[in-house]
Formats: sequence, structure tokens, C-alpha cells
Amino acid sequence: MSTNPADKYAETVRREREEKPVKIDRLDGNVIANLPRGAQVLSVVLWGISKWQVSGPPRCCAIDMKDQRASGESAQREMEGAFLSESAYHSYALSHVPTPVGYGEFKERPGTWFYLCEFRDMINVVLDVEKLVSLVVKVHKASMGKSPRGQYGFEVPTHLANLFVDNTWKDSWERWFTQAMRTMYDLEKQAQGQDDELDDLFLGLCDRVIPRLLRPLETGGRTIKPCLIHSDLWPGNCMPDTNTGELVVFDSCAFWGHNEAELGPWRAPRYHLGQLYLERYKEVMGISEPYDDWDDRNRLYALRYDFLLSALYPENSTFRARAKSEMRALVDKFPEGFQEESSTTIEK
Repeated sequence: MSTNPADKYAETVRREREEKPVKIDRLDGNVIANLPRGAQVLSVVLWGISKWQVSGPPRCCAIDMKDQRASGESAQREMEGAFLSESAYHSYALSHVPTPVGYGEFKERPGTWFYLCEFRDMINVVLDVEKLVSLVVKVHKASMGKSPRGQYGFEVPTHLANLFVDNTWKDSWERWFTQAMRTMYDLEKQAQGQDDELDDLFLGLCDRVIPRLLRPLETGGRTIKPCLIHSDLWPGNCMPDTNTGELVVFDSCAFWGHNEAELGPWRAPRYHLGQLYLERYKEVMGISEPYDDWDDRNRLYALRYDFLLSALYPENSTFRARAKSEMRALVDKFPEGFQEESSTTIEK
């Protein structure tokens, strides 16, 4: 049995739908207006499980919708972010991403916004290492150095699940990632409450660990180029097409960043995307310099997702405990932070 909270939630919703089926007899006029020219609506049914939106596709398209009044957040911003994020990722992985169709506000339910995309039927199985790694590397290599501003970030805010991601453009990767970590940590504290020890560790992370691990990527003669990151590649968002077997990825929270940041979720035991996937990625894509910092960078990138899940599941203390343990290990390992004279030398 899965120990992943998302899987447990999905199973609960499946049982509820079996007991109390939800019926949808027609589509909103603004949804119909966004359908591809010549499309005919043959049926409308609920399909798929999401804790954060209601998913319901017609035969050819899938819809996510968000009720602004219920969420207290900007539903328009969330659906706009979904559309622009998926559009960007789709441009580098055409057949592997459900084609984005549009987004907008329901005509008959003001305040409720939707995102519309191609419907792909998928099967939830263990991910093939070669298929996943080859697709990720393909996108990273094709988009490398093509950030529209040459900076790190994205054109609009996006959301990981239902949590806001500040994508404000930054000139350095260290600055962007620090911004992202602070935003995620603030959301985690809102969900889990105050923890003085965690605050002290997080201060050490921002003041010493992040500069020590990320600044060397862009100093001492070393450089990295932003590439397009999906940023939420876990098994729930990567599945083979039922009919073709082709890997399909979706629900991106895209931004332009350091390619290795993509691998943060893979470190978590809960997703079963461990060393086999990480090692294969390194073999195909290579490692950023300083080489010796690879594992610690991956641990740092994984922390953001531990905070994410801690924020999403406030009733579960496991993720905060893991984050605290991982932060302590990094803070203890790099007590002096970044020091120019002791920074890792480029390997020839």
C-alpha cells in the first residue's frame, strides 16, 4: 500500500465518487468558446483525481477549474499560470504534453476559472528509467540558454498544487532559489505553525548553505545557463499514454532555472525515483561544476519539496521532520558558508 498522501487522498475520492456519482450534463458557454474549431461535445464526465481542482473532461479535452471564492486566492492567476506553464513546456516536448487549449472564467459561474487542454488517457505504472530521463534531458538541452530574458524565473506566478510560486526574474540562480525557498518556507509555517529550532536552521540554510552550494555554480570562472524546468516531476504527473505507451507529462509549474533543480523530487523515497534515475540522468546530461557538490545540491533542491508537502498536508508531521533533519545535516556540514578562498576548484 502506498504511503504517499496524494495516493491516499485519491483513493478516498474514488470511493466517494462510487458512492455518490457526480453528474455534469452540459458545458459552460465560455468553455465551449475555447474549444478547437469544429469540435463537437459528445459527452461530459468527471475524469481523474485532483485535491486542488475539479477535473472534468469532455471526450477530447480535459478541464481543471478553480473557484476563486472558495480558495481565497486568485483563481485567474492560477489558471493563467497553468496555461502559460504548460504552453512553454509543450513547446519543447510536443507529443509528450497534453496540448494546452485555453483558459478563462465560467460565464455561468463568475469567479470560477478553468484551464482547458487535450485529453490523454494514461495508466499509472512504475516509470521507465530511459523514457523519463531521455525526455527530461531532451527538454533541458533544447531549452538551455533560451530564457526569454536570459534570467532565472518565469513570466507569471505559478502554483505547485495550490501553493503560490514567486517567479520574479533574478539575475543569479542563488538569488532566485533563495526567493523560492523563502516563499515555500513561509507557506509551510502558515500550515504547520511556529518552530523556533526550524527557524534557526532555515536562517543557516539561507545565510550559509545556499551561498556555499549555489554561488560556486556562477563564480570562479564557472557558468550555468537557465533551462526550462517542469519542477513537479513525480509519478503522479508522468504516466504512459494508455494507447501508445508514450510518456506523458503534465501539471507543470515551469520556470527557467538550473537543470539539476528538476531532480529535487526524485530524491524522496516516497516517489521511488531514487539513485537509478538520478545516476542515469547524470550519465546522459552530465554534472554542473563543482562536481563534488552534486549530492549536496540535490539534497538542497529536495528540501523545497519536503516543505511543499509539509504545507499541503498540515495533519502530517513527517515532512517537517524530514526537512528539519535534512537542513540540520547541511547546516552542520557547511558551518562557514561560502568562502572565496576555499571554494571548490574547477576540475580539468
